[in-house]
Amino acid sequence: HLLTMATKTRRLGDVSLVDCGATRQVCRSVSWNASGSSLAWASTDRTAKISTFENGASQGRELTTIVGHSAAVDRVRYHPKDPNWLCTAAQDRTIRLWDIRVSSNQRCVGKIDLQSSSKFGSLPLSVEWSPVPGNESTYLVVAERDNSVHVYDMRKPTGRGVGSGQPKVSSPMESFHLDPQRVEGCCFSPNGQHLCATTRKGESMEGMGAVRVWEWKNTKQQQQQSSPKYHVYDGHAGPIYTHTFSPDGSRLATGGGDAIVGLWEVESMVCIKAITNRSKLIRSVAFSHDSKLLANCTEEDGIDLIDATKGETIGTVSLSPSGSGGGNFRIRGGADEIDFHPKGYHLACARGDLAGGNISVAPVTLAKISVIS
Repeated sequence: HLLTMATKTRRLGDVSLVDCGATRQVCRSVSWNASGSSLAWASTDRTAKISTFENGASQGRELTTIVGHSAAVDRVRYHPKDPNWLCTAAQDRTIRLWDIRVSSNQRCVGKIDLQSSSKFGSLPLSVEWSPVPGNESTYLVVAERDNSVHVYDMRKPTGRGVGSGQPKVSSPMESFHLDPQRVEGCCFSPNGQHLCATTRKGESMEGMGAVRVWEWKNTKQQQQQSSPKYHVYDGHAGPIYTHTFSPDGSRLATGGGDAIVGLWEVESMVCIKAITNRSKLIRSVAFSHDSKLLANCTEEDGIDLIDATKGETIGTVSLSPSGSGGGNFRIRGGADEIDFHPKGYHLACARGDLAGGNISVAPVTLAKISVIS
């Protein structure tokens, strides 16, 4: 009996889908707030939308629209602790901080201008909050396309806004330049003591993808060091486009251009499982609130669910409800980015270009998942 319990495999149960947003809109990024009461999603119409999903609703309800960027919004990140703080990144080369509680013309309370030259493009590679409570919860790490990583304190803007009512501009409290490594993204470790960047060697897409970790301390001693000590862990036969830590800090997931998802044990920084269910590059990985599930997506149909402890596949969530599009035709496809609800197995999926090119596909799909033990 004990042996049966120990080897019992979880499997995917019922799944229900809820759509959000008007068709023909393109969404590349989604983010739940800390309480799970609202979902932010980036839109190519230069705004970020905030929606809620009430029990039993067949459609997400839009609460408000964040206006202020002058180009398409590509990334949204709610603060991990404060449910009212939202960060957005857009193709106007700015990152903005919003307090969604205040009136629409005063919501933007902070702004970051990209440090890199315009020749490196109009968007950062990644924007991520520090997950720890206290003073460091206002730290934001931004990876840019010139292979630099910058840390900002969003409560302490160092510049002044131009004109009345304009947000104050923040400057980096510290910067790291990882040349000649090619940076793909960066985030804080779960305890906030380290930065974790994904890099590859050289300009070739064939360069080995690695996880690069270094100690992060906001101290004068750290600032006086010419270069931190990097710990490098090779992990993919190509660039690593997405990575995230589990909420309990025990696991790291990486997704690469080699179509592989790596599941790492954080304590040893050993990749304990290579998940090879896909043939296209991995666009996004996400852990559930209880750290038991790992989801990943590509442009291919469906979202894969993995047991985050064993690395075993639980099932695939199809985002193509039967009959969609009429007759026997089904709209197939995956997602650009996914994010689990902070309190349940509700997975928000940004549908990317698929939604913009098809009148039958909403920009955001919410999958309500059940798992059978």
